[in-house]
Amino acid sequence: MSDFRGYIAFETEELTKEDRARAGAAFFGAGLGNPRVWHDDIAALAHAQRIVTTEDRAERQPIKDPAGRVILFDGYLFEPSPIIGDLGLPPHTPDSQIAAAWLDRYGFETLHKLRGDYSFALWDPREQRLHLIAAPMAMRIVYWHARPKGFWFATTLSALHQFPSVPKTLDPLQLALQFTASVADPADTLYKNIRLVPPGTYLTADARGVRERAFWRLDTRRRVTLRTPQAYAEAARDLLDQAVQRNLRSAQTPGVLLSGGLDSSAVAASAARLLAPAPLYTYTAEPPPGQGVAARDGWYDRERPYVDALAARYPNLYPHFCHSTEPASIEIDPTPFFVAGGRPQSNANHLGWFDPAYRAAQRNGHAMLLTGDCGNFTLSFSGLRGLGDFARGGRLDKLIQLLPGAARFRQRTLWGTLKAHVLLPALPPKLRAALWRWRHPDEEPSTKYAAIRSEFAVRVGLGAALQAQGDDGLSFYTTDSRKLIAHHMEAQRMRTLETIRTVRAYYGFEVRDPFADPDLAEFCLAIPREQYLLGGVQRSLARRALADRLPAALLAERGYGRQNPEWFTRMTAQRESFAAEIERLTNVPLAAEMLDLPRLKQLIDTWPQDASAAEARRFEFAQMLPRAIQTGRFIRWSERGNQ
Repeated sequence: MSDFRGYIAFETEELTKEDRARAGAAFFGAGLGNPRVWHDDIAALAHAQRIVTTEDRAERQPIKDPAGRVILFDGYLFEPSPIIGDLGLPPHTPDSQIAAAWLDRYGFETLHKLRGDYSFALWDPREQRLHLIAAPMAMRIVYWHARPKGFWFATTLSALHQFPSVPKTLDPLQLALQFTASVADPADTLYKNIRLVPPGTYLTADARGVRERAFWRLDTRRRVTLRTPQAYAEAARDLLDQAVQRNLRSAQTPGVLLSGGLDSSAVAASAARLLAPAPLYTYTAEPPPGQGVAARDGWYDRERPYVDALAARYPNLYPHFCHSTEPASIEIDPTPFFVAGGRPQSNANHLGWFDPAYRAAQRNGHAMLLTGDCGNFTLSFSGLRGLGDFARGGRLDKLIQLLPGAARFRQRTLWGTLKAHVLLPALPPKLRAALWRWRHPDEEPSTKYAAIRSEFAVRVGLGAALQAQGDDGLSFYTTDSRKLIAHHMEAQRMRTLETIRTVRAYYGFEVRDPFADPDLAEFCLAIPREQYLLGGVQRSLARRALADRLPAALLAERGYGRQNPEWFTRMTAQRESFAAEIERLTNVPLAAEMLDLPRLKQLIDTWPQDASAAEARRFEFAQMLPRAIQTGRFIRWSERGNQ
């Protein structure tokens, strides 16, 4: 695993010499080796290696393929041995050389068959053409900037911005979109004239311009039909084991970021079975001992009992429980995080809560952590939004059959479940937005979830950008559950991948998610929606598929595990610094124009007396406030020159 950057000067530019000098500069990333540089008359390419797999130790990038093309590779192939045999390569050939040999033999038309989690750049000196590729559902992206006479690219924004020719101008519309957790074009970034290569995308750049092509996307029209419910569960379980096996390629003992929920527990259980008797270390963030937390209906705040039960089932699983009695350093001063990744983290509060677990994994020398982040959109999809599919498709018999049980399962009313998961999503986005404005005069829908000024949202065209995507800014999207899942797994996931890339640079280890495996994701998207709600049981597929490997109490749990349940204590410790930051932001033009600073100040001035009183306004204080503060800090940092 690695970072890389490069620039191509199709014609000599004023800053070419400076860019050439910066190509080999040290990357802002923990655990990286010294950069190695290759250059010719018009290209300068640099690569810095991070050792994750055994084969990484033999990497000597940049390398030339048999056709004389230069490759920069980041990532790994899922099953390299059969490819090595097919290509006649020596055993333990590094993944970069395998990819280069594959392309030399089979060409770019077969990229969808080269399975792995990777991105790479390939420079062809003879044709003077650059190719950038990101694998389907990869955990990696590549940023790029183009002008008529040149092209610059890198695996992180911070690495790209080390080139003097690359602009650092924030894009107000993209800033507003990301601040409100919305997506228009997922390839856009926070910076003007800087885009990224999403997973499943192939880009070429030469003197004629830039061309982008999607060679793989989730297919919402594909269907998979099996004979019995048990057949679906068995197929899902096999695909999960395959996905976990693919993600276990590591030179060192892997770790798992483990909660007491179904998703990460499924990953941990599968990994423990596959690795046995070798050890598997898990890391669980939890409240400090004796820390009181306010109750929240439908949620549980102590995940240790489920983790202990899982460890009792798998003797080779060694849990670590991590906590902190004070905010993390990157919550108080996120500048190092900005420097590492060139962008803010939307859920700063949650990242700070996980920091002790990340630090423990870092101290124990893990090169890779497994997570279960995409589980809710694949194996453990609740099935509730599938109710809208039945209504939209005229399958009212199925809707009537499953709706009562689904409502009872979470102790919700029949009307409330129907309204939330069928009726409201079915309204046209324009009508939903109009109803919002009717109830909230002079306010844009985007202000519901973010402390953004309506005037700013209108000026930058936030509503129009969302409307063009069929989005009203109220997070309903569509009654088609497959399109909803594809939206989250592809467009919305880009923002998650940008954060993961920054986490990797800051902490120095890989983050891998087996639930993002393309085969597993395709299967879960294609099967009938009722498989997720059999008998009215939400997440039915996951509960059936995991029945042979998870504790019974965990499988029967109907509530949701709470991340950061002691959030009010953590926020109260930062109240004064938040208040001081709000005052500073009044003197930062872009921040003052974008952020609803009076609204934020009112939150500070009406601080709840205790955790119980705060719980009713949890979203405002635990999400909206810290997100706005970090966004403001990022804008202030950016306007100082990203230093």
